Amino acid sequence: MTFQYKWKNKEANFGPPIESQILGGMHLAFEIILKKDEEYIALRRPKGIPEHELPPRAKDYPDGLLYFCHNLIRYGESVEDCVQRIVKSQAGVGVKDFRVVYIDSSVQDKDDSWAIVPHVIAEVEELPKITNELTEVVLFTANSIPGDFAWWSKEDFEEFLDEHISSF
Repeated sequence: MTFQYKWKNKEANFGPPIESQILGGMHLAFEIILKKDEEYIALRRPKGIPEHELPPRAKDYPDGLLYFCHNLIRYGESVEDCVQRIVKSQAGVGVKDFRVVYIDSSVQDKDDSWAIVPHVIAEVEELPKITNELTEVVLFTANSIPGDFAWWSKEDFEEFLDEHISSF
């Protein structure tokens, strides 16, 4: 008989994929910070990331806020394929190299959903191009972080770089 583990401490154990996010559920979404040479890349999106909610302050920014690439991994997908797919679909460019630099795990207040978020630095082959959905490509360094990110404060991103990005 096959061993049957009994989940006693809310360990991560998941059923098959479902179509909708559910109250108290879980999702695994990658936050992918693009980089070209020594500069980071942020993408201005007036309508936000396709198929994602807008942050509450988006109404105060009619020209859009800045985003990194962000989306869910697909069932059975490798991390490399996931990163390549998300960057290609959201920025229109290929990835030369990438590194997972941090993995966050938190429960969201809005729906009690457990979010596991690997943070990736991805060196891209070329700069993204302007499109209808992507109205500006912003290049910056650790010393010139913009203040109009959708989900990051300037201070939080500065702290993130200080703590997790020393060698990439």
